[in-house]
Amino acid sequence: MKKFLFKIIVLTIPVIILVLFVIWMDFFKIFGFQDYYATQTIGLNREMITTKTFNHYRGKENFDSFIFGSSRSQAFKCKNWKSYLQDNANPFHFDASGEGIWGISKKVEYIDELGDIIKNALVVIDRDVLKVTYVREGHLFISMPNVSKSSKFDYYSAFLKASLNPKFLFAYLDYSIFKTYRDYMGHLINHNEYDHIVNNKNCDIWYGVNKEIENDSLGYYNKQLAKGVFYDRPLPEFTKCKVTQEEIDQLNTIEAIFNKHNTNYKIVIGPTYDQVPLEEEQLKLLELVFGKENIYNYSGNNEFTEPISNFYETSHYRPHVANEIMALIYDSKTISNR
Repeated sequence: MKKFLFKIIVLTIPVIILVLFVIWMDFFKIFGFQDYYATQTIGLNREMITTKTFNHYRGKENFDSFIFGSSRSQAFKCKNWKSYLQDNANPFHFDASGEGIWGISKKVEYIDELGDIIKNALVVIDRDVLKVTYVREGHLFISMPNVSKSSKFDYYSAFLKASLNPKFLFAYLDYSIFKTYRDYMGHLINHNEYDHIVNNKNCDIWYGVNKEIENDSLGYYNKQLAKGVFYDRPLPEFTKCKVTQEEIDQLNTIEAIFNKHNTNYKIVIGPTYDQVPLEEEQLKLLELVFGKENIYNYSGNNEFTEPISNFYETSHYRPHVANEIMALIYDSKTISNR
């Protein structure tokens, strides 16, 4: 029996050491509040970054205006949006990678739960956002427990599992030693030619690719075309975006809290490269919940979706597009105080 226990201990010790090592390394920067973009080697959970940044600065900065959405919402910048708000407004960009309407509703609930003000809101959605009405899994997408009200065990387990993934550990060691990105690394390792520029308080990001386009826009788009990034449109087939009861409930939750805060809000259905228009059923639902006067639909084939120069690739449109949209949706330089 003693020999058996000894063997178990001997076999277990390396595992314990490895687990303690990855916790100490904190590859995904989940412990404490950190400078998340000091090094950009490893792909991080964007929602974790925005949530922790909000929590860290909310008491001092008194954020009262919020941009919600997926990474596509990063085309909209707090700095530019602020010019359309009240003079004393202080905006925060509360986005998440692959964000869905579930995540947006949870963030709105969280802000309200803290007793903070939502004076203004810019909700940037599209068909993909409306489809995600459920709790997301995986270390790059899982929400912090204080927002999601989900299990802390599940949250930290997701990052521990990712940290112990042999493919990740090999990619991390490979890149750390040779400083060379290889195709097999995928999303595990960031490989931007230029670093992102980040506002560490309001969470705006200026992607490094902006610098690449600024230096040689023709060369950039020719390279993307040669790689087959920009496909032919319109799409012959696509999955319909159907209204669900979960979606209805989550939209109503958002509207109820906006109504409680007397929020000045605008719902922007952003342009997407695929030029697939938002389904009529979805549009009618949004108009029913939020009021037709608050819905701005730029899906489908239009002046924003046609030029490839309006996109970095087929997923994200560029800030100049968002600036033009804001100029259209705000009637005057500042919105009225309510």
